[in-house]
Amino acid sequence: MIKNGAFFKEYHVREEKLPAKQSKVTTKVAEVMAWRDGKRVGFGTKEYMGSTRWVRLTAQAYTIYSVPDAAHPALSQPPPPQGLGLAATDVEELSSLVNNRTPVTVID
Repeated sequence: MIKNGAFFKEYHVREEKLPAKQSKVTTKVAEVMAWRDGKRVGFGTKEYMGSTRWVRLTAQAYTIYSVPDAAHPALSQPPPPQGLGLAATDVEELSSLVNNRTPVTVID
């Protein structure tokens, strides 16, 4: 992640479910999504706290989704059929740092 033109943080993919291998994809964030008990929940609702976060990108088939980690051993939302799985803690952090104008580059 780049913030104010400087490198900020890199997130590591734990699970990859993509249709075709590409070495680099340049896109942007389409929306941040939150799930709780199988239902989408909105930012600011009481259900948002403790929800499973996803970041959907504008490039088709690219959704950054949460996979279990030490802080989130069980997630209420199963992963989408395609996308990139990151540690749930990383997706939670990432979802708070981006908006629908944030550019994203996925590299192999």
